[in-house]
Amino acid sequence: ATITKRMEIQEDGEEIGAWGGGFVKREEKVLVDVEVRMMMISAFVGVGGKAASGSDTRSESLWVAARRGRDVRTAGVWGKSRRARDGNRRQLRAEGGSGAAKLSLSEIQELLSSEDGVDRARAINQARFLEPNECLDALIGAVNDPNPQLRYAVVSQLATAGKADPERTLEIVKDIVANDKEPTVQAAAADVITGLGLPDSFDLLQDLYSSSNDWMLRFSILSGLGELGDIRAYDLLIDALTTSGDDSPLIKVAALGSLGELGDKRAIDAVKPFLDDEDSTISERAKVALDLLSASDVE
Repeated sequence: ATITKRMEIQEDGEEIGAWGGGFVKREEKVLVDVEVRMMMISAFVGVGGKAASGSDTRSESLWVAARRGRDVRTAGVWGKSRRARDGNRRQLRAEGGSGAAKLSLSEIQELLSSEDGVDRARAINQARFLEPNECLDALIGAVNDPNPQLRYAVVSQLATAGKADPERTLEIVKDIVANDKEPTVQAAAADVITGLGLPDSFDLLQDLYSSSNDWMLRFSILSGLGELGDIRAYDLLIDALTTSGDDSPLIKVAALGSLGELGDKRAIDAVKPFLDDEDSTISERAKVALDLLSASDVE
């Protein structure tokens, strides 16, 4: 499932987070949405706060990526005076209010060329209010932003804006997956590929999965294969489920989720053993997957 982490920065710099879907507003304050393809995992994935690789607690954790909503809103601000920071925060909170003026494509493009990270963050946030084709034009112009948090925000929006021109978007995100140095950005780009659902996407995703050892990119690919709906994903998902070690619970969770969405009843026997897994996150996901498979008509 796609979960949206909505982050808000109060004047004193404290964060307020709420889980919900879609681009939303509350109390006329802008909520920067960071979309992360991820299960809502109890107690931070049920492994004591560790990332899927076991001892790897580096910034690649998708939970950390979600938290980066704060950085998206305040990038480039912290070296300024408190008065300047407060002014920028107030401006960001005002964006998107019901009475707030929306920026034009040319205004957004001008802000995206700014050296100030706050200006660029504002432009990325405002781009969602443009017409789909204009939004896509604006975002594509920002995919190489020097700030990895802002690149992540841009790519996350491509999951929606990219549907205005799927073929063009696919070429962009293929390059991002292959060349971006930030794993969270690569994972977001892989998520966009699955969401576009174009023919032959599975071949690309399978190659990416096989050529990468990064758990986050692999997790993102596995999580999206169910939504992609290509039955050829069955063997890859079964292999990921049955060969992943105990130090990779998220890989198992992702594979189980996509097997359930894919609906191929052949997966029932492979899913059943995980109903009794000692990790409750895995066992609960296995139950959901088994329910979906039992109701499916795909043989």
